[in-house]
Amino acid sequence: MKVLIIQLRQLGDVLLSTPLARALKEKGVRVHFLTSEVGRDIVEGNPFIDGIETLKEGSRELLKTALALRKEGFDAVIDAQRTGRSRLITLLSGAPLRVAFRKERGNLFYNRLVEWENRGYTAWERLKLLEGLGLKLESYRNYLPEIYKIPENPFKGREYAVIVPTARKSHKMWPAEKFAELAAELRKEMEVIVLFGPGEREAALKVNELAGGGLTVPESPFPIKAAAAVMKGAGVVIGNNSFAPHLAVAVGSKVVVIDKKRSGWFPPIERVREVHGNNSFPEVEQVKEAVAQLLNG
Repeated sequence: MKVLIIQLRQLGDVLLSTPLARALKEKGVRVHFLTSEVGRDIVEGNPFIDGIETLKEGSRELLKTALALRKEGFDAVIDAQRTGRSRLITLLSGAPLRVAFRKERGNLFYNRLVEWENRGYTAWERLKLLEGLGLKLESYRNYLPEIYKIPENPFKGREYAVIVPTARKSHKMWPAEKFAELAAELRKEMEVIVLFGPGEREAALKVNELAGGGLTVPESPFPIKAAAAVMKGAGVVIGNNSFAPHLAVAVGSKVVVIDKKRSGWFPPIERVREVHGNNSFPEVEQVKEAVAQLLNG
């Protein structure tokens, strides 16, 4: 069987769909993955993916990609995203089986609709889509996001924590003052490296300034896999509900996610802590306690 997984974006969602590739490959399936150009780096080098296709912006590119995929002769398409573009590509793929979760609208694009089930973590929930192909897993909890072909860690041999004080949406960002207070406390025990994305260095420098200096702020943002290498070598990674903690989960790091409430976007496992208030951000002491538990555990 030859199956196409569609997950175009966001970056965290691309990572969260990688367990589908492993689960399918373990069943003897040939796996292809369609994503955006920015998402390609996340799945490149994944040994459970036989082919990677990318979709560029624009309606002409959509049609061109759909026709190219149709020629591949897929037996099934799993649309893990269900956007307007992914629905059209699924329909135009010509695949006999077109799988997605059932929703209130837009179901006509698919002929294998799966009922969504709350499993406490998005990646585990997406694995239920395999049922649309008649496949079942012994334990979905054995699967977590993965990223491969990680470069050497430039901070190898150093004891450090990573904080990522930014997020794509500003309302998801714990205040810089609180990150600074936490970082100043951590700095007493180890080096603190502040990572950030494109256009976010000013936010990282602000945290360093509020912490009284002494934090390690790179001159420019690391590419995704270089950032993954830094996170993998960290004693703990602390960030908002954003892409960075997903990346940290994928490389096996200890992770603290700061949010206003439990989201279901992160696995309820021992090395991951979601710290939140009651629909409000947690206090610094709550985050410090979670960090201490992971560092001393």
